[in-house]
Amino acid sequence: MANQSFSGNMAEMIKIARSYVNTRIELWKLSLLEKTSLAGAFFLSSVVIVLIIAFCLLFVSLAFSYWYGQQTGDLAMGFLITAGFYVIVGLIFILNRKSIISGPIVRKLTSILYKDDEPQNPEENDV
Repeated sequence: MANQSFSGNMAEMIKIARSYVNTRIELWKLSLLEKTSLAGAFFLSSVVIVLIIAFCLLFVSLAFSYWYGQQTGDLAMGFLITAGFYVIVGLIFILNRKSIISGPIVRKLTSILYKDDEPQNPEENDV
């Protein structure tokens, strides 16, 4: 009788352990899906913002070049001034790219990927 009780308890424990492992795997899958979705949304929104800013800069540059060309009568000089401005901005950007681009992107992705999902209080783990 005690032997049957022991084997019944072991079977029940194995069943509970399998259920726990499957639940943890599902939790990891959902956590991975959430983090992937957040990272994808971050990249997509970043690309859209960069494209909007790029088009705005394009039209502002063209407008300035034509305006300067009409004011001075030399359209080529307006475009050369605009190109010179972008060369200077590009050099500044290249020299500071780690602090301007790499740092904020790494911080944002780190906050997305390493967000604490587990409870901080060890007593909350006991269910």
